[in-house]
Amino acid sequence: MKKEQLKYLIEKYQQNQLTAAELRLLKDFTQEDQFMTLFEQVAEELYLEQGNIEIGVDSENLYRNISQEIYLKKREPKPIKSKIVLLVASVAALALIAFYFVQKQNDLHSKELAIATDQNMPILPGGAKARLVLENGDEVDLASLASDTTLQLAGYKIHKNAQGELIYSLDNPASEGLYNTIVTPKGGEYNLNLPDGSRIFVNASSRIRYPLKFDKNKREIELDGEAYFEVKRMTQGNNAIPFIVKTREQTLTVLGTSFNINCYHEAIETTLVEGKVQLNYPNDKRSLLSPNQQARYVAKKDLLNIKEIDPFYTIAWKNGTFAFENATLNTVMSDLARWYDVEIDYRGNVSNIRFSGTISKYENIEKVLKAIELTGTVKFKIQERRIIVMS
Repeated sequence: MKKEQLKYLIEKYQQNQLTAAELRLLKDFTQEDQFMTLFEQVAEELYLEQGNIEIGVDSENLYRNISQEIYLKKREPKPIKSKIVLLVASVAALALIAFYFVQKQNDLHSKELAIATDQNMPILPGGAKARLVLENGDEVDLASLASDTTLQLAGYKIHKNAQGELIYSLDNPASEGLYNTIVTPKGGEYNLNLPDGSRIFVNASSRIRYPLKFDKNKREIELDGEAYFEVKRMTQGNNAIPFIVKTREQTLTVLGTSFNINCYHEAIETTLVEGKVQLNYPNDKRSLLSPNQQARYVAKKDLLNIKEIDPFYTIAWKNGTFAFENATLNTVMSDLARWYDVEIDYRGNVSNIRFSGTISKYENIEKVLKAIELTGTVKFKIQERRIIVMS
């Protein structure tokens, strides 16, 4: 869970507007190792924004008692050393009280089953969720893997740090020729650090396959979906080692740069933020991109178009924001469908409707849809996990 999402949930709790599903999401996060670090940051921000908050409870003892009830005495809370941290413990205690009463009033197993099968449950924003597929086909659910955990495998280690990112380290040459794959579902995203120091931000509904040890002459990975890359420059002697990303009909080659690739739809869109990239396509078609340029290739038509753009709108997703500039409504709704894991049902012609604006990815879906409705060109209706678009 990111700080913006945690802050959103705490603010909803303060307003007594948390749904049962959101309450469970917040409860689950209290069990993560990075909870207190992010919680203190959020509480300090809320303290500065909202002014004095008086909570008439013995927060330290209450926090300890309720924590033991929730965590089944798995760990003790951090000592409270300042007014800000006291505020943190107080707000945390209140949240945990809510969890306590919810659990006391309902049989936990029955409630979990009801939440899992209730088609009317709230539509929540996505988060850090993905499957790690190992070379032998075994899978690791990264969302359930605790932070600051290291997996020792044959010839290499995978560490999930406090920020939830994966970091690889190699023990010996036995890892040569081995591949891992990250698969994100709808409503999921994930970040990883490759053994060469490059970083990859993987968007929802995407798959990325990469070797555990790169070849001496090239670094090559495969992508389906969308990802943002921060490639570290590497050399072998006096020669730079290229970084290659294969995406259907496109092969991208760089030495060290930052770029985004989106291949959700018919076209492959490549946006360059820094450096230079070489793009290669079938029939010896190729192009060299410069910063703030986007290449759009449609294989069926063998059509390549390059234009100048503002990368902000293309890479906003990795920074926790939806950002659109004169985007078609179909594009906007496709992004929302992937992130909130919903289906879209169009009632009427929306081909001429465009939308510009920015909003946090961690807002509830109703607020996002209301923002779009302000254009006066479209209305929305939510039925279970389906959004009906009416022009």
